Amino acid sequence: MHYRSIKNVDLFEKKVVIRLDLNVPIKNVQVQDTTRIERIIPTLQAILSKKPRYIIILSHLGRPAPQPKAMWNQSDSLAPIASVLQKFLSHPVIFTSTEIGPNLYQELNTTPANSIVMAENIRFYEGEEKNSQDFSKALAQLGDIFVNDAFSCCHRAHASVVGITQYLPSYAGLSLDKELHALEQVLISPERPVIGIIAGSKVSTKIDLLMNLMEKLDYLFVGGGIANTLLFAQGYNIGTSLIEKDCLDVARLILEKFKKSNCTLVLPIDAVVAKELTSNVLPQIVDINAIENLQAIYDIGPKTLEKSRLLLNSCKTVLWNGPLGVYEVEPFGSGSTSLSEIIATQTKENKLISIIGGGDTIASASKYVNDFTYASTAGGAFLEWLEGKFLPGLKALEK
Repeated sequence: MHYRSIKNVDLFEKKVVIRLDLNVPIKNVQVQDTTRIERIIPTLQAILSKKPRYIIILSHLGRPAPQPKAMWNQSDSLAPIASVLQKFLSHPVIFTSTEIGPNLYQELNTTPANSIVMAENIRFYEGEEKNSQDFSKALAQLGDIFVNDAFSCCHRAHASVVGITQYLPSYAGLSLDKELHALEQVLISPERPVIGIIAGSKVSTKIDLLMNLMEKLDYLFVGGGIANTLLFAQGYNIGTSLIEKDCLDVARLILEKFKKSNCTLVLPIDAVVAKELTSNVLPQIVDINAIENLQAIYDIGPKTLEKSRLLLNSCKTVLWNGPLGVYEVEPFGSGSTSLSEIIATQTKENKLISIIGGGDTIASASKYVNDFTYASTAGGAFLEWLEGKFLPGLKALEK
């Protein structure tokens, strides 16, 4: 796909409407993680350098129920984010709680040139998630040009993502451009061989992902609870490990499809096990065929880690989604940490293109994730892209 980009568009004296994802964690009116804010700074700076009339920011926070303005809940307000954004930009950010409509249009017309204005939570409006034509038109009246720099929202057919593009010239922002380029490096035009590392607790949530990736990758290493179910379907005793017994038929189907594909399935050959999930438990390392009835798998073992390292040595591109163990409880996060160190080292040595995505995955690899080629915070949109699903927000930006 080819997308219209904001890079070469004349924005002088233009009124720019931009959709961002500023859905960041807030506690006691304080932003707890600024990653998403930092990522959209280059786009805003690039637009500002072209001297627009103003930039009006649309974003959401949480999933508040649509409601009249008098009932807008301040705990869902974007106001705390505006002040943080201003610090990163070194440029004034005007927050407004004025409803989208004539009063806001008039308010915008009185702002100084090259202003940045942040509107209140877009999900306070009923027309947003319904992708209402009337609300989309109201959004379009905010400006002359629309920029989508929120890849993480592109799987949503909402008014501020899709509807508005019917009424304004629409372009991809720099952050969205960067994300698409990273994903295309894995699935569209990768340097081969390509290995995927897919983990997580449930096969049921990753069926489409596994089916799509086995058609596109050379190797697929599966860990976590997903691997447990696949191993159990092969006849292994995995003790009290997390599995989905109602997905065994699906697991067997996946195993059969792998046999007929050109993608090699890689499963754990040893594991870190324990009889209970506590930080003071004494774990054991056992081969995958030596797990006792009262033991449960909580992480990959050293043999599996070494097998992964050798595979990575032979590959040029890696995609990772899903923690390999129960990383929140020590010592069961060492598998993910060790693997992330291997990937980061090979990336820094220019031997590997590395893409990692998903909040838990990034958290499990946090010590080394900054050395990866690209880390996606897009969540659902990231997974749906990898599953080969239609993303309406991207379709709206196609040339």
